[in-house]
Amino acid sequence: MNVDQVIQTIIEKKLLTSRDVEGAKQRWFVANRTESADVKMFLKWMVLNKFLSEFQAMVLVSGKVSALKIANYKVIEIIKTGAYAGGVKVQNPLGEQFALQFVKDEVIKDPALNNKFQGQLQIGLEIKHPHLAGLVDNGESNGHSFIVREFLEGESLEMILSRRGKIPHQNAAKIMAIVMVAVAHAQEKSVPCGNLSNSDIFLATNKNQPKGPKTVKVANAFISTGMIATEVKVSPEGNIIPVTSGGSFTGVKDLTLAEENFRVGKLLYSSLAGKLSAEVEGSGIFPALSSITPEAPEELAALADQMVSSNVSDRPAKIAHAAKALRVSLAAEEEAVARRNEEYIAVPYVPTMPNFETTQPSTPKLKKVSNVRPDVSEDDEEFSIKKLIAEFNPDVRDLTFLGLGSVLSLLIVAFLHLITGWHFMSLVCLIMGGVISYSVESFCNWRNSQNNDAQSAEDY
Repeated sequence: MNVDQVIQTIIEKKLLTSRDVEGAKQRWFVANRTESADVKMFLKWMVLNKFLSEFQAMVLVSGKVSALKIANYKVIEIIKTGAYAGGVKVQNPLGEQFALQFVKDEVIKDPALNNKFQGQLQIGLEIKHPHLAGLVDNGESNGHSFIVREFLEGESLEMILSRRGKIPHQNAAKIMAIVMVAVAHAQEKSVPCGNLSNSDIFLATNKNQPKGPKTVKVANAFISTGMIATEVKVSPEGNIIPVTSGGSFTGVKDLTLAEENFRVGKLLYSSLAGKLSAEVEGSGIFPALSSITPEAPEELAALADQMVSSNVSDRPAKIAHAAKALRVSLAAEEEAVARRNEEYIAVPYVPTMPNFETTQPSTPKLKKVSNVRPDVSEDDEEFSIKKLIAEFNPDVRDLTFLGLGSVLSLLIVAFLHLITGWHFMSLVCLIMGGVISYSVESFCNWRNSQNNDAQSAEDY
């Protein structure tokens, strides 16, 4: 396959728009480029300049171009890490990006599991929650069922904790309050919330405003995680298919509500204390949060300790109860901050003056401002053209001059147009605008002078 054939394949598979293809060709085929016929160098250049992904370039080199599409979706790359690991990043015909995940073949073949999957799928497609990464589509490709989810761009909680160690308690409390509300909504609809690990909580960026505010999102909700394939491959025929688990498939086990609540508690605890050590993860015994993060408010630390308590009876019965307690803690913290800020408000110093009362009148004299429109009552707020004309009081001569001036201006424009063929309308509009502006300014000055005269007469 030469470079021209690769370009033709890119056009046929609609990997790029025609405009992008032409732009790439003009930049690649230049006079002083010696490797312009080298396919591997061309594809490497396309990847470096963000025209293609590494997966797309690899497929084009191998010639298995069937792997560039799944159903009606264009394949961008295989996702290897993060919440959607084992899925495929795809793009629909409108240019929107999603995460496509294959359903295990064993689930579809088992009648009971398939019924459970179909029920979760129907509910998931109906739920539209701002903090749950939604399901948008489902389908079948080469005999394998798949689902399509909202693709989340941004940082996961795992990334943030790896970069920062831990999150300031105010921010952590706000993030986890949103997560709890989202989990509570999913529990009300009787659908699972996924693994609820740090990798499943995202601070997602808005595609329209990448630098704008971020949205807290919970990934992998609605469908049992045990039903989703964790690995895909390119078949010898060139199709992307899920890797079967063979004889190791033992069924699907969802988290109970108590287990989900406990995992949310771990999310809150790790957000405040930092990434949990292997010893804590293995033993399930969490040190008191106040000993790790002493700056956390007492109510917040107590809630985190309660949610990860080794004694199940000490944990909140419902995630909604924990969300309410977290909101109360946030409100108390904000109120305390507001009180501290009030204490540091500076009061200006005003020195006392001797005999101040004798040197100043006890009651200042207020100047009465007369009505700027004597013919309009103070209760009447309406200002009409009739009242304006009554105030200006033009005579017949003024009206005649205004009318004749307008007619004469139009006649001059028409005459000049007949003689020269030129269009003077823009010039006339400009002149008329200046005349009107001058007239309005003159009228305002006249009215102000009238008001000042009336005011002076009343004052003196």
